[in-house]
Amino acid sequence: MFCTSVVKTTFKLGFAAALCAYSHFSFSDDASSEHALSQTNFDTKVEQLIDRYQLPGAVIQIKHKGKVVHFKAYGKKNVHNPEPVTTDSVYRIYSMSKPIAAVAVLQLVERGLVKLDEDIRTYLPQFAPFEVDGKEHIVTVHHLLSHTAGFGYGGGLSNWVDIQYLLANPLSRNNSLQELVGDLSGIDLKFAPGEKFEYSIASDIQGALVEAVTKQSLEDYLKTNIFEPLNMMDTGFYVTSQQKERFVDMYEYDAGTFEQAYVFNKDKLLFVESAQESDYLEKPTLISIGGGLVSTTQDYANFVTMLMNKGQFNGRQVVSQEMASVMLSSHTKGLNTHFMPRVYNGVGFGYGVGIKETSGDTRKQGTFFWGGMGGTIFWGDPKSDVQVVAMMQVEDGWVALEKWLIPEVYLMINELEKE
Repeated sequence: MFCTSVVKTTFKLGFAAALCAYSHFSFSDDASSEHALSQTNFDTKVEQLIDRYQLPGAVIQIKHKGKVVHFKAYGKKNVHNPEPVTTDSVYRIYSMSKPIAAVAVLQLVERGLVKLDEDIRTYLPQFAPFEVDGKEHIVTVHHLLSHTAGFGYGGGLSNWVDIQYLLANPLSRNNSLQELVGDLSGIDLKFAPGEKFEYSIASDIQGALVEAVTKQSLEDYLKTNIFEPLNMMDTGFYVTSQQKERFVDMYEYDAGTFEQAYVFNKDKLLFVESAQESDYLEKPTLISIGGGLVSTTQDYANFVTMLMNKGQFNGRQVVSQEMASVMLSSHTKGLNTHFMPRVYNGVGFGYGVGIKETSGDTRKQGTFFWGGMGGTIFWGDPKSDVQVVAMMQVEDGWVALEKWLIPEVYLMINELEKE
């Protein structure tokens, strides 16, 4: 998600660091010709958006009532090159990795290997006792999953804790997860656990917890327990040789603040990284489930479908209905919720996802959602039975993309229901 410039620099160094034409594909009967008018209207608007702001390409999938009603790729991998993006283009999804981390931990809770109310030092004893202002505190698995533990991401020089993160550099691409925990050990918490929400390195600590409990590498655990059951065969921590030609270039939206990021400005769009020269082409030492995955629109849509179906995908219960319900409930009611009020109304945080707490908005109460700093977004709206995954590679462009896309998606859905 949107981060300070120092954190963004850390992510670039640690993990890697347009619609005049579009590519079509053959729709299934879920998106048949009877919806041609709605599809055409939506297509035209997306093309105009990318053309107006000179954006790189995007892939958008929309499901309604369990069926795909729209799945199309628009535009180009690079604004100045003719090669189009395709529906199977590969994107850096950054913080859209975090909900996957939460599911992995909840699977262990479901199996009785982890307890939500247990001190995380039970599983990660290398952590020194956690302190705030000289007083010891217990960080539970619940605090870790809900980002209410008191961890930060560092960045800036406004306080000693953030400076310590900057000096320790736990998210170094060359760290193992055990070394990440070692770098964090001894750094004070930013606040007492449960006191407020702050977006943080907690998801990467969840990855370390999974490795410690299962005695498996995080990569192997995710492949066996999440990626293969969900047919997420293009999702991983680096771009394989077979994926290289489908990997897209990275741009940056240099907006500065959330408020400036609400609408795209073509004068602030900067080229950042060529896909063919990216650090993602090599496997990192740091297997970062907090922000290190690449994926495709269809892969991630399978993950969202599983959550929409209360943990089930293609007849298999990937995570229990009970754990899915806990994940998709807000755990931050009454708390200071960090940056979220600057972007959303009536929103809290569940386990790895934002949760719409109130009604009276386009997306209904109970909608779960999140985005990646690199410009990817998703949401699932159970009451409207709508799910959306959109992939664009514009760093910090997720704010403008989401704010533009939400009303247009529901307008298209309403038009479809009239046809």
